[in-house]
Amino acid sequence: MGKRLHFARGIAAIAALVIGSPLASAAPAKRSKGKPKPAAAASSAKATPEPSDPPASKSVAAAASSDAPAPAKQDPDPAPSPLETAPSTVATGLSSPSEASLTSDPSDASRATRDSDSNASSYEALGRREAARLAAGRTEVGVSLSVEIGNRRFKYNDELGNSLRPYALPVAPMASFGLEAYPLATSDVPVLRDLGFRGRFSHAFGLDSTTPEGDKIETSWTRYSGEVRERLLIPGRHPLELGALFGADASYFVMKSDVKLGALLPSARTIALRFGLDGRVLLAGRVSALLGVAYLVVTSKGEIYDHFRAARVGGIDGELGCAVAIIPGLEARVGGRYTRYFASFEPKVGDQYVAGGSLDEQLQAGLGVRYAH
Repeated sequence: MGKRLHFARGIAAIAALVIGSPLASAAPAKRSKGKPKPAAAASSAKATPEPSDPPASKSVAAAASSDAPAPAKQDPDPAPSPLETAPSTVATGLSSPSEASLTSDPSDASRATRDSDSNASSYEALGRREAARLAAGRTEVGVSLSVEIGNRRFKYNDELGNSLRPYALPVAPMASFGLEAYPLATSDVPVLRDLGFRGRFSHAFGLDSTTPEGDKIETSWTRYSGEVRERLLIPGRHPLELGALFGADASYFVMKSDVKLGALLPSARTIALRFGLDGRVLLAGRVSALLGVAYLVVTSKGEIYDHFRAARVGGIDGELGCAVAIIPGLEARVGGRYTRYFASFEPKVGDQYVAGGSLDEQLQAGLGVRYAH
């Protein structure tokens, strides 16, 4: 009898569990409709489930999640905070506008302004000096080119014997080039602005020398000079330019022959120091006169003078010409240059060549142009 009673109680407990399980499972369905009362039943059911009923636990968890309050709506584009933007700024190596304004040095702008003002004042001063240079007629650089004819005559004084014959070159075509520069012409220094350098080069072409017997003599003639010149400009109705110069001058007149000649060839490479004065004066309108004189102190006489005892050689040089202005800076020139080398000897009895001295005259004359700035 007792066994039957225990069995009946077990049957009743199982039936209660079976009936309670559908009720617990139905509770979440009712909570999904948003009714408050079934929520209390769900909480009690959560406390009573047995470990052997996993479906009931899952249903309770789902019900609890449905009871949680909905999260607040967030801004879709939140503004970045300064802390979030700082790393990107550092990573890209760029500074913000405020930082750039803080790091900029105000002295840079003032320094740039001072430099600009200084450059402007320098250009203005240079323009004033250039205008003063042009107004005074002070040239800075000049280039000249001319086509000339050359002539040379060499003869002896008190010569003895037939071996000392005179020599004459009637006409030889020549070309000359000249250059002058005054580096400080635009400065305000009174002396240095008129100190310049001048050079000339001349060469003869197509020379043909022969002896009275018809023997051919190879001949070449080249002249060059370089000098330092200080000028003095005197303004007025007839502007005058005076110059004092010092430099070196050379005349290479070289003669060679393949046959033996019975006379001396007046071949000479003569080098001399040149001290001189020159001038230019405006005569009328666009016409100016040119004049120059110089003394030559011979330092290297040349081959012809080596055949005579105690040869002493000196020289003088002169120039005369006329210039006609064509356009500002450009002028046409006509003129000539005369150079005279004179020598004295001290012959003695028994010398192979006997003469009291010699005279070497060289002449250049022609037409040319000159451009000066």
